[in-house]
Amino acid sequence: MSRLASSPRSLADLGEPWRDHPVLRADFPRYRDVVAWEREDALVLAVTSGERGQRALIGLGEPAALVHAITQVVGDAESAEQVGADSLAVVSLTRGAWTRLPVSIRRALAVPQASHWNWMMSTSAPPRHPGEDGVTELDPLTHRAAMADLQSVALPNSYTSLDKPATRWFGWHDTSGVLRCMAAASNWDAEVHLGSIATHPDFRRRGLGTAVTARVSRLGLAATGQVSLALYADNHDARRVYERLGFALVQEWESRRPAS
Repeated sequence: MSRLASSPRSLADLGEPWRDHPVLRADFPRYRDVVAWEREDALVLAVTSGERGQRALIGLGEPAALVHAITQVVGDAESAEQVGADSLAVVSLTRGAWTRLPVSIRRALAVPQASHWNWMMSTSAPPRHPGEDGVTELDPLTHRAAMADLQSVALPNSYTSLDKPATRWFGWHDTSGVLRCMAAASNWDAEVHLGSIATHPDFRRRGLGTAVTARVSRLGLAATGQVSLALYADNHDARRVYERLGFALVQEWESRRPAS
């Protein structure tokens, strides 16, 4: 890998295979101030992203190749400064790479808190499921109190705020008109990303999450041709549901953050 960095403004500025990578198709449009180090088997990106404008380090590729690339980038003083290696909000790498990094590189990055998660994608419409016809789009103003109540009991640690830009919300109400299941659908440009799929604890195991996900996936595919979602790696029940809906595993991630 060359130590010379590039500053891609779009996916077209990246080489193969990265310009066609599904994860980058989804995420690259929201990256700002991108610095890239790339080779055919590994890509390292230093980016600003998220609602808070925090700096992140992203690494794609097979673990062994990515370890070599990260070690070169972070181990070089000039590159490390471009990365902002001592002040990163998050480091997300292909799972399996972090533990192979030299201890000196891990210490330099200083991100001890880890989470393991998977990124899945669908490009084909799911089978129809009971309950889909009851799924409607929510108005974050009109339905805000109900949405906040459901999120607080069903998904209190959600990363998706009700005010997230470029996000539409969909939900299912019971016969009394009470919101019992909802999901966020973000982007609606290059793709649609599903998140914060939340079902009230008293209404779980009834297929509501499946119905909402199927309905929103269908809308997202009609709009962009690609729908993605993320889930924790140990959430095997959810993974099986998403696989039945046509989602396939694309990327296994390990994300690390500084100590609280």
